[in-house]
Amino acid sequence: MTKKKKQPEIIKRAPVVVVMGHIDHGKSTLLDYIRKENTVDTESGGITQHVSAYEAQHNDQSITFIDTPGHEAFAKARSRGANIADLAILVVAADDGVSAQTIGALEFIKKSKIPFLVAINKIDKPNADIEKTKMSLIEHEVYLEGMGGDISYIEISALKGTGINQLLDTLLLMSDMEEFKTDKNAYGSGYVLESEIDTQKGISATLILKEGSILSGQYIVSGLSSSPVRIMENFKGTQIKSATATTPVKIIGFDTPPQAGDSFSVFENKKEALRYIQELRELQDDQEKKKNPEISKNNKNIVSLVIKADTIGSLDAIRYELNKIENARTEFKIVHASIGNIGETAIRSIGSNENSTIIGFHVDVENKAKFLAENLNIEIKIFDIIYELVDYLEKRLKNLTPKEKFEEIVGEAKILKVFSWTNKGGVIGGEVISGKIKKNNILHIYRRNEFIGKANIKQLQSGKKDVAEVSEETQFGLNITSKLEVVDGDIIKSIEIVEK
Repeated sequence: MTKKKKQPEIIKRAPVVVVMGHIDHGKSTLLDYIRKENTVDTESGGITQHVSAYEAQHNDQSITFIDTPGHEAFAKARSRGANIADLAILVVAADDGVSAQTIGALEFIKKSKIPFLVAINKIDKPNADIEKTKMSLIEHEVYLEGMGGDISYIEISALKGTGINQLLDTLLLMSDMEEFKTDKNAYGSGYVLESEIDTQKGISATLILKEGSILSGQYIVSGLSSSPVRIMENFKGTQIKSATATTPVKIIGFDTPPQAGDSFSVFENKKEALRYIQELRELQDDQEKKKNPEISKNNKNIVSLVIKADTIGSLDAIRYELNKIENARTEFKIVHASIGNIGETAIRSIGSNENSTIIGFHVDVENKAKFLAENLNIEIKIFDIIYELVDYLEKRLKNLTPKEKFEEIVGEAKILKVFSWTNKGGVIGGEVISGKIKKNNILHIYRRNEFIGKANIKQLQSGKKDVAEVSEETQFGLNITSKLEVVDGDIIKSIEIVEK
């Protein structure tokens, strides 16, 4: 919603650039060099875990950058970044080439239909192979300039700064060609990049202002969440009174966490904002009904799961990973998921269910919650790296899955001779065709490819010696018990009972 408060003032605006690519291909290192800061060391495991936005200056012009996590779990965050941005940089390491996550990032860029360039990074590495990297890009339909296409590429070293000025020059040239403009006097609008709860400051959200301006004293609405513009910070954490597109800002004071990826609108005052929210609420179905968690409809064994994370984006990533964890007999049911530290409410939400699991991502556990969890014998696991959390959930689900018994064929043999037989069994000779015949296994008997009955082994011999098993191409003697009479030429299959 864009409402004019006075005569339009159309101005050139900075481009919003999303940086995308595979883990460890150098996205954050590139941004660090551009911003002359070091954030890589502060990230858990050296991997960007959250969507972040920064402003940089080049040739007296501003560029807004969005850094997105490369891990597959943050696919929604990457998609969100691509949808919000005007331009994209696809970072590909010259010592590694195109990877699965590079392809995923490329798909997001193409889906959003935004112009992009390729940064071939790590050209300073001894094992860098720039030509091979170019060919791998072409194989994935990224047609580079001078190689049959029109997609710009820059060879860079994010660590040493090689090629960075050329990269920024190219971005500004692309921006000029697209002619990005905004009405400075329009009420601001844009997108929510991330939201989080600070135990001291309250609920905040990182916003990308795409159109218009935000002024102190106005009101912001995103979905059914709202906040007065009292505390507004730029990407450095400095309080500011106004912001113009395409400034990334943090607004502190939301009543509820806005959803990452949702749009936001600026209103002149609280009255107008609340009127809009009421109209929106009347048009929407109850949002809680839409939040239908992963409830089992097929009589699976249920593992109750509570998720607490630092940001909405982290919750998105965890839910994305949960959808990929498959088990035929057991599944997770999310009974509570929200941002913020783990408190008593999270513990009580799962009751006394012994198959419950509580996980936290980049959050703390309140003392009262620790005490309650200990009394209820409930385990709480805290993580700061997404793939470690995923590994835990996969193992947890596997460990809580009831075991089932299956019959497994471990060997097959042909009866060569029936030496003696009674109504309770007899002695036979045979040869192993494949696998092994084991003394403690059950035998299934087949005649002309039809199953006709079962037998138990009393004694197994090879070379006139008692043995525990015989292998392929070995002849053997068997003393078996069976109500069914076997004949020369019957096939026996050795069956082992296994638990899975």
